[in-house]
Amino acid sequence: MLVDDEPDLLATTRLMLETEGYKVHAFANPITALNHVENGCKDCVLLLSDIKLPEMSGFELVRRLKDLRPEMKVILTSSFIIHKGEFVKVLPSTKADDFLEKPYTKSDLIEAIKKYAKD
Repeated sequence: MLVDDEPDLLATTRLMLETEGYKVHAFANPITALNHVENGCKDCVLLLSDIKLPEMSGFELVRRLKDLRPEMKVILTSSFIIHKGEFVKVLPSTKADDFLEKPYTKSDLIEAIKKYAKD
């Protein structure tokens, strides 16, 4: 599952993942993404989400999704100046599994997804 409020990035990231064979549920709004999981999305096993989103932060989305589906893996992304080494220190408090700094390359994205996605 992919959540990003930037339409071009949402479309590009979706395409990058789909060309690698991943099924992608893409959402520009975190509330819609949360509703999708609440309504029983069984194949939603991984979330790739921006941190800064409208209506609900990526951190809040992660917290609420993990309450529903604790097994769901989560990779947060941001273009803020957050270095992965610093973010890793606070990862446990965010309930996220990993962090991917924007802009990311297709190879960085696929490498991060492969760590957590089920075949």
